[in-house]
Amino acid sequence: MRLSRHLARHTSAPRTLRFHLIAFAAILVLPLFVIAALAVSWFAQAELSANETRLQRLAQDISASVDRDVVGWLTVLDTLATSELLRAGDLAGFHARARAALRNRDVHVILVGRDHQQILNTRVPFGNPLPRVSDSDSIETVFRTGRPYVSDVFTGRVSGDPVVNVEIPVFTGERVDQVLLITFSPSRIGEIIAKEQLGKGWTVSVSDRKGNILAQRLDGTALVAPQSIENAPDNGSGIIQEVGSGETEWVEGYRWSPTTGWRTSVRVSRSLLDAPFWNSMTGLGALALLVGLASTALATVLARRISLSMSKLRLAASDLAAGRAIEAAPQPIAEANLVVDAIRQAANIISDRTQALEASEEQSRRQVDEIKLLMGELAHRNKNVMAVLQSIARQILRRSTSLAEFQESFDARIAALVRSNDLLFGAAGTNGSLRELVCRQLAPFVDTQTERVEIGGEEVQLKTNAVQSLGLALHELATNATKYGALSGADGKVIVRWERVGATGLDLSWFERGGPVVAEPTRSGFGQVVIERLTAQNLSGTVDYTFEPSGVAWKLRAPDVLLGLPEGTSLREPAHAEG
Repeated sequence: MRLSRHLARHTSAPRTLRFHLIAFAAILVLPLFVIAALAVSWFAQAELSANETRLQRLAQDISASVDRDVVGWLTVLDTLATSELLRAGDLAGFHARARAALRNRDVHVILVGRDHQQILNTRVPFGNPLPRVSDSDSIETVFRTGRPYVSDVFTGRVSGDPVVNVEIPVFTGERVDQVLLITFSPSRIGEIIAKEQLGKGWTVSVSDRKGNILAQRLDGTALVAPQSIENAPDNGSGIIQEVGSGETEWVEGYRWSPTTGWRTSVRVSRSLLDAPFWNSMTGLGALALLVGLASTALATVLARRISLSMSKLRLAASDLAAGRAIEAAPQPIAEANLVVDAIRQAANIISDRTQALEASEEQSRRQVDEIKLLMGELAHRNKNVMAVLQSIARQILRRSTSLAEFQESFDARIAALVRSNDLLFGAAGTNGSLRELVCRQLAPFVDTQTERVEIGGEEVQLKTNAVQSLGLALHELATNATKYGALSGADGKVIVRWERVGATGLDLSWFERGGPVVAEPTRSGFGQVVIERLTAQNLSGTVDYTFEPSGVAWKLRAPDVLLGLPEGTSLREPAHAEG
C-alpha cells in the first residue's frame, strides 16, 4: 500500500518536457529493443545452426566428389568385365587392352582368381610371376556377396605402397569365378579434396572403415599425419562437438559414404566456424551503437529546440499577463509559432478592447456633457420657438379681418414651423440639409419628383438658426405660388437653386415660371413680411423680392448660415443663379 502511494505520488508529480520526451522515446524504443533482442537471439541460433549445417554439407559434398571418382572406376571395370577377350580367355590380349585403356593414369587393373591368386596385373608385364593378393578379406567379400566392393587402405605386395582397391565380380553364368579390380594410391583422394576451397584452420579427412586416414588436408595447404576420431557414429552423417586440449571447442561434420564405406569429415574450431557471424554481429552492434548515439544526439537537439520553444511560449504568456508587447521571434516548432501567434492576437484583442473601453468611457463622458449642453440648448430653443409663435400671432392678428382668417394663417405657419423643426431634430440634432428642407416645405403643395419642381445645388448643411427662418420663408413662397403664382395652374414651375459663398455663406434663389402674370400686391401681408424682412433680419443677410412678368423672383444672400466645409475641400467661385 505504501509502495503504491509512493509510486502514485512520483508518477503524478509534474515533470519537465525533456523528461516526457525521453519517457516517450523510451516507450517507443523499449518494445523495439525487446523485439530486436529476440530477433537477434533467434537469428544467432539460426545462423550458428546454419554454420553447422554448412559444415555438414561441405563434408557431404567432398564425400560425393570421392564417390563420383570411385563410381567412374566401377564403370571402367564394368566395361572391362564384359570384354570378349576376357570371356574368350585371351588374357594377354585383355592385359594389353586394359593397359592401353588406363595409360597415363596412376591406376592398375588386377584380375584375381578364387584362390586369391593374381592372374594378371597391368602394373607388370603379362606373364611375370604374381603373388596372392594382400587384401584377402575384401576379395572374399566380393566372392561371397557377388557385389562390387571398395577396400580399406592396405600395403600392396607388388608395389609395396599403400593402395586402395575398387573391385567387381566376374561371373561365369551365375557363379563368381574371378574378381576384377582397379588399384590406386590414396594420394588420388588427396588430389580430390585439395580442390575444395577451405579457410585457414579447417581440416578435411577421408578415412576407411577401420579409421585409417586415406587423405587429409589441414589449413587448406598441408597434409599431416592421420588423426582418428573414434566417437563418430559408423553410418549416415551428422555433427560432432568436442572440447580438445586447451579448452578449444571443435566442431566436425561427417558423412559415411554408402558407395565406398569411407567416412569424410570436415573439422574446425568453434571460434573459426562462427567467426564470420560474430564479426557481422560486432559490426552490427557497432552500427547500432552509432545509430543509438546519433539518435540520442538528435533527440537531444530536438528536445532543446522544443524546450526553447516552450520557454518562448512562457515568456509570451508573461508578456501577455503584464500587458507588454509580444515580440517572440519565429520558433523551429510550427505549433509553438501558432500558439505565439494566438497569444499575440489575444494581446492585440485585449489591447483593442482596452482602448475601446477607454474610448467608450471618454465618449460616455462627452455624451453626458453633450446631454447637459443639449438640455440647455433645448431650453433655449423652446424660448426661441415661443418667441417666434408670439411674433407670428401678433403679426397675423394685426392683419387678419376675421377669426377664421387668423386661424387658417396661424395653422399654416405653425405647420411650416413644425416641418422645419422635424428636419432640424431629425438631422443629428443640430443641423439639416437644405435640399431636404426645400423638399419638405414644397411637399404639401406639389409633388417634388415631377417636372414642376426643379431643385439644383450642392449638398449643404444648414445651421440650426437658419433652418426655422428658411423654412418659414419657403413655406410662404410656396403658399403664394399655390394661391397666385406658378403652382396655381397646371403648367407652372418652381425653380430653386443655391450656391455656397465662401465657407458658410449661401446664395439662394426662388423663381416661378409658366404661371399667370403676377403683379406686386397693393397690401403688405404677414407672408410678405416673413419673406422679406424677418428672413433677412434673422439670417443677417439681404433679400431681393421682385414680381416680374414671367413670375416671382426671390433671392437670399446670407453670409453665415451653412456649416463649414470638411478639411481639405477647396472653395468654388459662386455662379449667381438667374431666372
